[in-house]
Amino acid sequence: MSQFICSLCGKFVSVRYYDPSDFEDDILLVQVRGLGHGKGVEIVEKYSLLDGSDPELLELISDRIAVLYDLLYEDVEDDEAEGALEDEEEEYINSLDEEKIE
Repeated sequence: MSQFICSLCGKFVSVRYYDPSDFEDDILLVQVRGLGHGKGVEIVEKYSLLDGSDPELLELISDRIAVLYDLLYEDVEDDEAEGALEDEEEEYINSLDEEKIE
C-alpha cells in the first residue's frame, strides 16, 4: 500500500483513498469532546478560520501553503517569465531593425 505524507499537516495519507473532491473549500477549526475511554469523540463546534477568529493559526497555514505553492509552480512561473523575456527581447530587436530602415 502506497502512502504519502501531507506536506501541509504531516499526516500519512493513503494514495488509494485520497480524493480531494470530497474536501471542503474552507479551512475549518473543529472543537471536539471526548466520549469516554475508547468511545471516540464528537464535534462540539466547527468554524472557519477564514472569518478571522484565529489570525495566528491562519498565518501559519498561509505561510506553509505559500512555500508549497512555490515548490509546485516555481518551474512554471520561471518558464512563463522566460517566455515573456524572450518576447520583449524580440520586440526590442525588431524596433532596432525598424530604426535602421528609417
